[in-house]
Amino acid sequence: MLSLRTVYMLAGDHRWQWEEWCDANGVARQRIPEIKELIVDAFLAARVQSPHVATDGALLLDTQYGAAALARAIREGVTTGSPAERAGSFPLEWPASDFSSRVPGAFAKVLVKDRPDYDPAIRSGQRDKLLELQRWCRTHRRQLLVEVLVPRQDEADEEFEESGRPLAIAAAIREAYAAGIEPDFWKIEGTTSADGARIVDVAIAERPRSRLIILGKNADPALIGRWFASAAACRTAAGFAIGTMAAQKYQS
Repeated sequence: MLSLRTVYMLAGDHRWQWEEWCDANGVARQRIPEIKELIVDAFLAARVQSPHVATDGALLLDTQYGAAALARAIREGVTTGSPAERAGSFPLEWPASDFSSRVPGAFAKVLVKDRPDYDPAIRSGQRDKLLELQRWCRTHRRQLLVEVLVPRQDEADEEFEESGRPLAIAAAIREAYAAGIEPDFWKIEGTTSADGARIVDVAIAERPRSRLIILGKNADPALIGRWFASAAACRTAAGFAIGTMAAQKYQS
């Protein structure tokens, strides 16, 4: 199980991103499982080298391309989780397979794109799906990690990053709580603003067991460091999930 105290997560559940990269570079998609095996190799090596990873590390890996790698990680005693959503879907959709086959590990992760100005029917439908997944997780003793992405549209970049997105995330969290959605973890985009981080922290803390995980978003290490600094004072902050940045370095 993921610790509510500290989480160091390696996120390797990218699917459509690797498909696009393979297609653009003349590489067969059938080789994507090799990447998933490398991700497990890297995590196991980090676990040996770092006592922090050994005690609080976690691995996020999909079953679409990483089923064999995921099974190996589970055999090695790694705390693992998998995405529940159909890759790249908006509105939120489930693949044809059931949750049990997609989430064999300790936790389920689900990515939801949301903005306050989206069609109310779309937003309500996505919350219904989150409730469906939450019921399954509670029945099958899986933790639930909800990733909320708020895309920028016409807003000024700096203002949106520092206040617009945090306010939208906080609103989405409160609406989820009102609907009965109470995940173990919220996985969200960081902010360089301490005030913005506080806005999100206060919203998450309205449910005492929910925690905050900062996602990497393919940002450079310096920017991620600023996100961490802003989140350091947040009482709900538990850790991070980094993956796209590492994948991009591998691709280059």
